[in-house]
Amino acid sequence: MDFVIRRAYKYRVYPTKAQSSNVENQFSMCRHLYNRSLAERTDAYEKDGVTVTYDQQQNSLPELKKKRPWYRGVYSQVLQDVLRRLDKAYQAFFRRVRTGGKPGFPKFRKRGQWNSITYPQYRKRPDSVITVPKVGKVRLVYHRELPEDATVKTLTITKEAGRWFACFSAELPFTAEPEQGLSDPLGIDLGLTDFFYASDGSHVPIPKYFRKKEKQLGRLQRRLAKSEKRSEKYYKILKAVRKCHYRIKCQRSDFLHKTANGLLKKSGLIFYEDLRISDMMRRPKPKQDEDGKYLPNNASAKAGLNKSIADAGWGKFLYILKYKSRCLGKKLLAVPPQYTSQTCSACGEIVKKALAVRTHRCACGFVANRDLNAALNILRIGMDTLQART
Repeated sequence: MDFVIRRAYKYRVYPTKAQSSNVENQFSMCRHLYNRSLAERTDAYEKDGVTVTYDQQQNSLPELKKKRPWYRGVYSQVLQDVLRRLDKAYQAFFRRVRTGGKPGFPKFRKRGQWNSITYPQYRKRPDSVITVPKVGKVRLVYHRELPEDATVKTLTITKEAGRWFACFSAELPFTAEPEQGLSDPLGIDLGLTDFFYASDGSHVPIPKYFRKKEKQLGRLQRRLAKSEKRSEKYYKILKAVRKCHYRIKCQRSDFLHKTANGLLKKSGLIFYEDLRISDMMRRPKPKQDEDGKYLPNNASAKAGLNKSIADAGWGKFLYILKYKSRCLGKKLLAVPPQYTSQTCSACGEIVKKALAVRTHRCACGFVANRDLNAALNILRIGMDTLQART
């Protein structure tokens, strides 16, 4: 089956000092436009009960440029994209309200919280030098070839931890691989001791990138808190904090992609638990006695667990597995997570055990690693579900 897919191609760019200053000024103006437009929407609704739309704000941009000429330093389509981001934030807010989720009303952006500009109709292909409107020619490291049949749709210039990047969103025709046979099916159990344990006995230790850098980050953040705000020292330490976070992000992303590739090379059919990761990371509800006094609710221990789950990156790993398996013509199916760790994979009996107990022991004589037992159950449930469908 042929269809068109969108892919992002990210390249390192090296703007001059003048160009860097120019783009950072554009970031600031985009942030001010976002905050101004958000205030306009909220004021209109609170005072007059009127909803200001994206089209109305977009049509007012020419008049705004006359009143505030400094906005002319930003490309017109970049300003339109800022308003589009605000409109998307509003639509997401209303969607969460309708579905009963946490509302999360759009917030005003503080200084330093805007680090990208997007050119929605950029069509030029990348090369060793790219021409960016209102910026000029910028040197680019063309380390990855863009396919000849790819059509560039947008360009986004971002700054991450002091590094500049150009991200091209491109459309390219894609022919999906024919669905392969159910070769070497695997069940995987995601965990915090091992990143995953597979039903064939293979497992990958969890790298804990954030945990390894936690002390270093703590020292930097304490120094940042003690330094004078907006001083030279403050920005120097802030840069070091961002660089540390950026390195953790890159290491985790690299690990998740390589782990997903390794799994998909081994198996054409993978089953996993359908975990509600956001619910697992939700803080515990406060407990009160009859007099209204708050009781211990194990919140500190839960916070440590939440940090470990976030550090593992289960959600991103499953997202990577899903789109890679689809492109390769392989299957990835979710199974219910209930009792996968408690059920004996040999006889089916329920053997209750605490989370700290890492070995499964059953009266039938079956002894195995707790996560291996869960992976075997996930594989069995998945195969039973698949057979029931066919």
